[in-house]
Amino acid sequence: MLLRRRAARGAAIALLAGLLAGLIAATPATSLAATSGGRAVALHHTNITINGAAQGPAFQGVGAISGGGGNSRLLIDYPASQRQQILDYLFKPGYGASVQILKLEIGGDAYATDGAEPSVEHSGGQLDCTAGYEFWLAKQARALDPAIQLYGLQWNAPGWVGNGGQNAWTTNDIKYLIDWLGCAAKNHLRINYIGAWNEHLPQGITPHVITWFEHLRSALNAHGYRRVKIVGVDSFAHENGSDVSNYLAAHPAFRAAIGVLGYHNLCRYPVIGNVCLVPAAARRSGKPIWVSEFGALRQAPGAVAATARTLNDAYIKVGATGLMSWPLVSSIPADLPLEGRGLVTADQPWSGHYQVNEMTWILAQTAAFTKAGWVHVRGASSEFGGGYGSYVSYEARGRTEWTMVAQTSTAPRAQTITVHLAGGLPHRTVRVWSTTIGSPRRADWLVRLADVHPRAGTFGYTLNPGRIYTFTTVDDQLARAGPSPAPRPMLLPYTALPDASNEPRYLAPQDGAFEYLPSSTTTFEQTAVGRPVFWQSTSAARFPYAVLGDGSLSDYTVSASVTLDATSHSAGLIARFSHPKTDGGGLGFNGYQFIVHGDGTCGLFLERVGMAPVALGTCSPSSVTSSFDLSLSVHGAMLIGSVNGSQVVSVTDSTLGTGIAGISAGGWYPVQFSNLQLTS
Repeated sequence: MLLRRRAARGAAIALLAGLLAGLIAATPATSLAATSGGRAVALHHTNITINGAAQGPAFQGVGAISGGGGNSRLLIDYPASQRQQILDYLFKPGYGASVQILKLEIGGDAYATDGAEPSVEHSGGQLDCTAGYEFWLAKQARALDPAIQLYGLQWNAPGWVGNGGQNAWTTNDIKYLIDWLGCAAKNHLRINYIGAWNEHLPQGITPHVITWFEHLRSALNAHGYRRVKIVGVDSFAHENGSDVSNYLAAHPAFRAAIGVLGYHNLCRYPVIGNVCLVPAAARRSGKPIWVSEFGALRQAPGAVAATARTLNDAYIKVGATGLMSWPLVSSIPADLPLEGRGLVTADQPWSGHYQVNEMTWILAQTAAFTKAGWVHVRGASSEFGGGYGSYVSYEARGRTEWTMVAQTSTAPRAQTITVHLAGGLPHRTVRVWSTTIGSPRRADWLVRLADVHPRAGTFGYTLNPGRIYTFTTVDDQLARAGPSPAPRPMLLPYTALPDASNEPRYLAPQDGAFEYLPSSTTTFEQTAVGRPVFWQSTSAARFPYAVLGDGSLSDYTVSASVTLDATSHSAGLIARFSHPKTDGGGLGFNGYQFIVHGDGTCGLFLERVGMAPVALGTCSPSSVTSSFDLSLSVHGAMLIGSVNGSQVVSVTDSTLGTGIAGISAGGWYPVQFSNLQLTS
């Protein structure tokens, strides 16, 4: 008996030693202890069981937002080769960011953060389903990934929607959304989700808004859009009882109307990721919870780390199963408030230069190795504890694949994990990918590390601090295109020509809409009709204008031929413009503006944020007719405005030395521009 006990004990010890040896062998470059002051210190350790039988809520995807606003404007103007490379980095599955949900701005003819996007229906009943570039972008995304989910949302709306006022919740708006969905269908696009008004409920919900959502649901059903889910309410969470989720239980029709609870910045703004909060009623509702906007995606290391935390912790802490980052790209002229954010910076269509930012690879650590429709694994998503980071696990519904994403952005030192696979998940080779968070070296972004080979469904690993890791059975290669062309300044002369969005190439509306007349390659028009329903700053002086250029512009002449409809109307040219970045992304105008009225009066103005326009020089009424030629020259401190080739105002002012060019209309009425040029 004693011999048998000793033999059994020896066998158990041998088995344990074998398992430990296997665990260590499966841990690349692993040390199970660290040293401090010459003595061994045990590493923080976590046991993780990924049980395929413990299927949790559906994972709806990681997405990004084109809009809010105008941040994708220049992408359509890129040379075909570089444009396709950028699109691949954004949407091609298993290649770059692998965006799974594309949220599109429903153009509303008015400013939203970095520009305005044209409406498909400036006047009620007059549709132009080719307007803008969002449908074009969605078609490119669907071509690369037929499974990508499309989501439409308004920031602003054309004036007719508000019945002549700043009213966001009208029957006309429901009609407008139905018409937009019809335009999407004409573009062969099926929309999966639709929202209401971006951040239009900062103080909570009202009975009128509840009824509006119910009517929207009825209209969607009546027009063949039963499969389109409504996201409510694309605003902020409220803990004071006024949150949208607090009204679901008592309003059955409202509850039935809302398909997804969409909140902004559940993990704080600017995105932090350490603290994520959602009302308890939202968790009790049983509705999917989304972070329907988080950002802005700054390129600073702190923002990159916060994004990595948010992608994990939004599910762990508030149960969010869909996440949308803002913005998708930075493809805008220079000197706008939030340039340089997003997954890709593509602001030089004239050179073809673009930059794939680290944010692309942070999103890819999850999106490239999962699919919308997979499920979260219950019990396999948590914090490591002690500030060591967090991990989230996903599996395909048929248990054929699994992925675990771990982030150690706040970890004080290395740690170890042991992962046990159970419940029918495959035990095959585990691919390991890693990004060093905040590293300026592209060679540290989404790097393929040595594979791990589980033994008896178990493997160990050492996680270093400041990293994001993906452990997966998905065998994506994530190939990368060659380097983009070198950057260079925008060369002059520039002559406006229509692009594929029917707008002047490189020209980015900041308020209003500027579109070419049918069959014209020289004349475009301000097409917004009446004062729009604004997303923000409804009391500010607003007028349509558009800008173009890069940061190298200082001395140049901007010129165009102008046609006005009435003597009370006016148009202008803009020079040395910038939109200050210090005002939080709201409305801002720094620049010189040469304005001519239909009665012949004109003036050259200095306009600066927070100050009334300063008339640097005025001109007497001239023989201006309904059509005339304008030019504004800025060379050093000399500013010259001319009408029909004759100098009418000349002043000296050195307040602004650099900045981009543009055009303006004095109000929300038609103004035609022909032969827009920028010369040195």
